Amino acid sequence: MIQIALEKNPAAERYLVALRQALTSMPEADRLDVLDEIRAHLQDAMAAGKPLDETLTRLGPAESLAKAYLVESYLNPKPSGAGWISRTFGLFGLLVFGSLSTLLITSLLGPLGITFLVAAPIVFTSGICGFFDVSLTPVVQSNLQPWQEALLGPVMGLVGAACLWALYRYLRWILKLLRQVAYRR
Repeated sequence: MIQIALEKNPAAERYLVALRQALTSMPEADRLDVLDEIRAHLQDAMAAGKPLDETLTRLGPAESLAKAYLVESYLNPKPSGAGWISRTFGLFGLLVFGSLSTLLITSLLGPLGITFLVAAPIVFTSGICGFFDVSLTPVVQSNLQPWQEALLGPVMGLVGAACLWALYRYLRWILKLLRQVAYRR
């Protein structure tokens, strides 16, 4: 009897239609669950003798309620059977097999890039000073000619920058892979 009373109430129907339209970006199964939950809430309130208008007022506008449900579904996604299992094994595999290569790549490219970038201006400056017979022996000890040091400095800078750029691209790629595996729905 309450179900019939709810379906014949135009205010309740308008509210549920507005809620359904506001939830269009939610998957159909989840949207139906939300609508069933709100319908049951309205029926329970009517069964308890509460006026329907008061219950709808306490729920707030359908658009606000829909936004709350959308935010909740985004922040707390439901794990879904095989998708959740494959995501877990995918993360595990990525961490196990990717960790050694990531350790090697980051421990090689990071220090190499930083060292070359720091040393490049020093070697270049040593080469320029060598042209004017100024010795930087305590800082740079090299058997190279000044012109070789002046050329080697910028090359070292380019190699250092290339190492850091490659490290940056690699880390972005790993993070993208992690996101794809972790948040695949």
